[in-house]
Amino acid sequence: MSLFPAEVKKVSFLIHQSDLEKALDALHERGIVQIIDIKKEKSKLTKELNVVDVEQELSDFNAYELRLLKTINALKPYRAKRGGIKSLLNPPVIERREVKKKSVETLFRETENLLNPIEKGVAEAERRMKSIEDKIKDVEVTLSRLSYLRLLPFDLSLPYKLRHVNVKIGLTKNLDVLKSNVKDLCILEYRAIGEKREGKYIVACIFHASIKEEIEKIWQRYVETLIIPQLSGTPSKLIRELEKEKSLLLMEKKKAERELKRLAEKHLIDLLAKLEELRIEKAKIEAKSLFGRTSTTYLIEGWVVSKDMNELGMLLEKVTGRGVIYSFSNPAKNPEEPPTYIETSPLTKPFKPLLTLFGLPRYNEINPLIFLVLWFPIMFGFMLGDAGYGLVILLASLVAKLKWGKRSSFISTWSMVGIFLGFWTTIFGYLSNSFFGDLLPRFFDTNLPSLSLFGIQIPIDGLRNPLVFLQIALILGLVHLNIGIALAIIQNLRRGDIRELITGQLSFILLQIFGGALLGEYLLKIWTLSNAFETISVIGTLAGIVLLAVKAKGMAFLELMGFVGDWLSYARLLALGLATAGMALAFNIVAELFGEMVHVSISIVILVIAHVVTLGLNSLGAAVHSLRLQYVEFFNRFYEGGGKAFTPFRARRRYTKLV
Repeated sequence: MSLFPAEVKKVSFLIHQSDLEKALDALHERGIVQIIDIKKEKSKLTKELNVVDVEQELSDFNAYELRLLKTINALKPYRAKRGGIKSLLNPPVIERREVKKKSVETLFRETENLLNPIEKGVAEAERRMKSIEDKIKDVEVTLSRLSYLRLLPFDLSLPYKLRHVNVKIGLTKNLDVLKSNVKDLCILEYRAIGEKREGKYIVACIFHASIKEEIEKIWQRYVETLIIPQLSGTPSKLIRELEKEKSLLLMEKKKAERELKRLAEKHLIDLLAKLEELRIEKAKIEAKSLFGRTSTTYLIEGWVVSKDMNELGMLLEKVTGRGVIYSFSNPAKNPEEPPTYIETSPLTKPFKPLLTLFGLPRYNEINPLIFLVLWFPIMFGFMLGDAGYGLVILLASLVAKLKWGKRSSFISTWSMVGIFLGFWTTIFGYLSNSFFGDLLPRFFDTNLPSLSLFGIQIPIDGLRNPLVFLQIALILGLVHLNIGIALAIIQNLRRGDIRELITGQLSFILLQIFGGALLGEYLLKIWTLSNAFETISVIGTLAGIVLLAVKAKGMAFLELMGFVGDWLSYARLLALGLATAGMALAFNIVAELFGEMVHVSISIVILVIAHVVTLGLNSLGAAVHSLRLQYVEFFNRFYEGGGKAFTPFRARRRYTKLV
C-alpha cells in the first residue's frame, strides 16, 4: 500500500459528435474517469468553446422521474420486507432486470407504458384508502365525544327536539357545589367516571329555557362543557353501532392494503429498475453540460487514476474507431486540487470509514490509513485489555465473517475490524493477566499459563503492577508520536518545504534526544552522561529550542508543552485498562458473594450480565479514546485532511443488468 494517495492524471480528449453517445455509454459503464466542468478551466482554448445546453432535454427526464418516484413512494410502505437483525444477517437478494441499450425516445415510451396502468391502480387504491381513513377518523372523533356520555340514559336527540327545555352536559370535580347552586333550577343527573380518587363526574342539567343565562353563569364556573353530537339514540347504543361501523371500515382498509401490497409485489422492482435506467440516462445528459463544444466536436476533461490510463485510451479508441485525440498530463501544483483516490486491500478497506470520518488526505498528502489499521487496534486492545473479552470479540467476528460475510457487506467490513480488535485485546489481556478479570483464580483456582520472554516472566498482573504498564503506554506513545514526526519529514521533503522540516520536526527530535538525556541525568537521575555527551546535549537542546522559537515565535513554550501534553495523553491507555480490570474484578466479587449467600446459579446469572455490560461499555470507551489518540495526538504531527474523494462518472446499477 502506497504512503501517498494513488497518482492521478488529467485527461483531455476530443471526439466527433457522432461518437459522443458511444463514448459516454462506455465511460459511464466502466466508471474510471471523474469528469471536470470545463467551464471552470481557465485557458484560452476553453474560453473559445461553447457550453452545452441540456435544460430542455432534462425537463422530460425530470417529469418522468417525479411520476416514478410518486408511484414508488406510494407502494414502498406495502412491499414485503424483513427488518432488524434478520435483514442485516441475510439481506434479500434483488432479482435484477436485464436491460438493453436503447434510445431516449424508447426509454420514455417504455416508462409511459409501465406507468399508465400502475398509476391508475395506485391512485384508485390510494383514493379508496384515504376515503376509508377519513371515515375511520370521523368515527373515532365521534366515539371520543360519546365516551364521556356513555353512562347517560337519555336519547341524545332530545335536546334538539325540545323547544322550551334545554339540556347541558359537562364534566366537573365540584359536584357538591354545583348541586347546591342548581338545586331549585334544574333536574341534575350525574355519574362518577374514572378512578374514585379523581372525584370526576359527568353531569347533565335539564332546565327551562327562561333561566338559560343563569344556568350558563353557573355552568361556566364549575363545569367543563361537552358538545352533544346531533345523533339519535342513547350514547351506549350509538357507541355499539359506531364500533361495529369502525370494524367494517377497518376490514375495508385491510382489503385496500392488500390491493396495494399486490401492486407493490408485482410492479415495485420494475418501477425501481425503470427509475434506475432513467437516472443513468439522465446522468449522461447532465454530464454533457460539463463538456466544451465546437460545431462538430466535443472536448471532455477529467481525472483518471494512473493505473487506468492505458485502459481508458484503449476504450476510447475502441468505441470511436480511433477517431479520438486524447492526452494525459500531470496535475498543476496551483490552483488545481486533484481528487484523492486511496487504494485499499481486503485488510485495509474495512478501516477506511474511520479515516473518512476525520477527512481524506489531500492529493499530495501522506495517506495515514495503514497506520490507522495498525495503531487503532493496538491501542484499543491495550485499553480493553482482557483476554476473555478479546476472545469473545475475536470469535464472534470470525463467526460473523465466515457465516454472514458473503451475504452482507456491512457484516463483512466490520467483522474484519472486530478480528483485529479481538486479537490485540486478547494479547494485551494475556500480558496483563486478565481473563474476565480474575475469573480463573477466583472461581477455578487456576491462572493463565505463564512463560519467560527475554528473561521477563509474563503475564504481569496489571492491577498489582500499574507502573509497568504506564511505562509501556508512554513508550508506545513516544513511538507513535515520532512516527508522526517521521511522516511529516517525508511529506515536507516531497513538498520541498525544508524550513518547516527543520523548525517543525528537527526541533522536536533534538529536544527529545538531547533534552531527554539531560532530564534523565539531572531530574530523573536514571543515568550519568559523559562530559562530552553532556556538552553535546546542552548544545542540541538549545538548538532545538531556537528552531522551535523560529517556528512558533512567542508561542515556543506552549508548543513544547503541547507536545509533552500529547505524550502524557497516552497514559489513558493504562487508565482505561485498569478501569476494565477493576470493573470485572468488582463484578466477580459480587457474583462470588451472592453465590455463597444464595445459590451458584445466581452467580452465573450475575457473571453473564455483568461481563456483557462491562464488555459493551469498555469497548465503547476503548474505541472512542483510541480514535482520539489517532485523530488528535498522531494526526496533529503531520496530517490536515480535507481532500475530495475521487468520484468517477459511473452507472450505479442495483436493479438492472446491462446485456
